[in-house]
Amino acid sequence: MAMNTAEARHLVNEVSDVMLSLPEEDRAISEDRYIAEHTGMELFESVLASSKRWTINGTNLLMEHPAGVTLDIDVVGSMLVAVQLDEHHLVISVDGKPICVAGKGLFHDVPMSDHLTTMVLLGEAGFPVSHTPDTLYMLHSSADLLAIVANEYFSLPERTSAAKMLACYVHEEEGEGSISTRAYDIAAKGNLPPQVELELVNSDLYPMFVPSHEVGGGAMVDAFLNLILRLTRHRPDTYANALHRFVDLQVRTMSRSDQERVRDKLLMLSETFRPDLEPLFETADGVYLTTWDFDHYHDLHEEIIHLPPHLRIEHLGVPADAYENVHDVEDIMDF
Repeated sequence: MAMNTAEARHLVNEVSDVMLSLPEEDRAISEDRYIAEHTGMELFESVLASSKRWTINGTNLLMEHPAGVTLDIDVVGSMLVAVQLDEHHLVISVDGKPICVAGKGLFHDVPMSDHLTTMVLLGEAGFPVSHTPDTLYMLHSSADLLAIVANEYFSLPERTSAAKMLACYVHEEEGEGSISTRAYDIAAKGNLPPQVELELVNSDLYPMFVPSHEVGGGAMVDAFLNLILRLTRHRPDTYANALHRFVDLQVRTMSRSDQERVRDKLLMLSETFRPDLEPLFETADGVYLTTWDFDHYHDLHEEIIHLPPHLRIEHLGVPADAYENVHDVEDIMDF
């Protein structure tokens, strides 16, 4: 049965009243965006009025999901943080636990009212796997996600999204439970599309793919680079940000010598038979140089703080008012 139209109208009126009661100086958004929020509430009302899955509880929307959990969207709270803080995260919880869900238009000035409408429509559609935010992974069972990831008859967006949500289950197990083992077994066969496999590699499963990561050394670097080659075998025109983040994250955890090895080998590959790897070389090189700067900065700091205050002028000059209270010098130098 569709929702009562009067209920939807009453909720939207309450939201509008709260927004109109805010002083202009309390708004963090432009006038055009403020008007767009009000306009968007009209669409939100029309969609909500025809809803068959959502119910209204005060100024909140509730949905009893077939997965056995309850979604709770604070409509007024979401609109207030959007208007007062220019925040695009919905105020939403699952079984009383706050969940981070940001609208797709986080950097495109999309009204919060449109994000709310999208959430209502996704709920009406049963939260399709390809459009479910990975933070709402609990709306899909791990068994269903494993089946989608492994089945080539599902679309690439569906399998990629399923892998992202599956990685959340793996994180709950810290990569050591039955779900993690099954996910790794699927990925280890080498039959997954690289985009799907990346989501599993870039998770708590990573130690299974590169067991020698903690040990380091040449063998670990070779294993890491072989993994990179495997994840880039489709050679797209542009590598996804997720792959750059993966390289950045893992290289940062390596020793300086291993960082240099990774950087040099990626450079060699990009200059010979894999020119498409140059962007990944630049990412690894950036990490290496940043680490060098930090280590050099830290070494300089260590040298300075062990010098008596009257000699520190030779390195950085006299800190402001440092000599007025010699006990404050350590605080001034503490960076």
